Amino acid sequence: MFHDTLFQYGGAGFWHLRGIITYFSQQTHEWELYPSHQLLNGYDSFENYVLYHLDTGQQKILTTGYLQLKNAPFNLNINVVDSCFEFDFKNQTWKNLGATNPELLKLFDKSNYYTYHIADLLFIRKFFDLYWVDFKNNAFGKINESKNETAKIKWLGLYNTKEPYQDLQFNLGNTCYLIKLDPDLNTSYATFTLSKQDLNLSNKNYIYKTNNFLVSFYLFTVIPFFTPNVLLLMLIAFFVFFILYRQRKKSVPKEVNAILNYNFVNSLTVVEKELIQALYQHHLKGEEISPKLINKIIGVQQKDTLTQNKIRSDHFLKINQKYKLATQQSLPLIIKSRDTTDKRVYNYGIETRYVQALEKYFKS
Repeated sequence: MFHDTLFQYGGAGFWHLRGIITYFSQQTHEWELYPSHQLLNGYDSFENYVLYHLDTGQQKILTTGYLQLKNAPFNLNINVVDSCFEFDFKNQTWKNLGATNPELLKLFDKSNYYTYHIADLLFIRKFFDLYWVDFKNNAFGKINESKNETAKIKWLGLYNTKEPYQDLQFNLGNTCYLIKLDPDLNTSYATFTLSKQDLNLSNKNYIYKTNNFLVSFYLFTVIPFFTPNVLLLMLIAFFVFFILYRQRKKSVPKEVNAILNYNFVNSLTVVEKELIQALYQHHLKGEEISPKLINKIIGVQQKDTLTQNKIRSDHFLKINQKYKLATQQSLPLIIKSRDTTDKRVYNYGIETRYVQALEKYFKS
């Protein structure tokens, strides 16, 4: 909401491509195109996501980048632009602020984080850690430990259960709400507050790089003084260092892996186990599962398409989140890919590198 008007940026269209800004008109009762001197393309998918924040004081929308589909529907190749952008409502233009900090990009992905928009700050909760993002001052960091622990206790007190539930998280003002709905439609909730007083300013970092002085220095001052032989030696040294570093990394013992996977399996609901078992059986046949079969497993085959998509996505997000929490693996357990015959449809499967670790739990 901005100046009593509801705006919409991005979203899923026929090809999951809507990079335009629209607003709901009280005169026409339709979504109208908001005028802009430049339209920024956006892309919303299972694997990729972009943070955004509306600064009502400066009358600007700020994003951490965008993903562009240049040739849809002829192909679905994605062009990643890892720069922060700003849309100014006053002059209706987009502006490239600078390259997004890679450390900030590591903090979020679509499968395991929530955002809270409070005043001119954006808060991110990833697993049990809370971070703050201040686009206005080009800074981000963690909140202080005492507030983070308070929010963690609230989350665990509400959601740390083996019973199935639906969750909803949002904020009104500076109060964050955690909602839980059990199968009997009983609702419970917990709250905590966030404000500027909770920021830990000792570990702040930049959101986007405002200049390229260091890059220019290395490209146009340092590198020209190096001979090809020196550059080759540096490349070889880096390659050797990388190999030695990889060899020094300790792999997780098999016994520890077994315990981690056992904890993960015990945290699953009955429906979640059925989903993974079905995915595993299809994996043995070299197949992926279609949305139609998944809808049948989770019992939403009679519902409308939007509801099916929402509930199906919620199940997979929770499974992936539980797997990451239990095993500390970086990649999601359940992945999806476009159907070869219909690019609008996604099929689902298990990440191949995890199949052997979970094999004994899901053998038929």
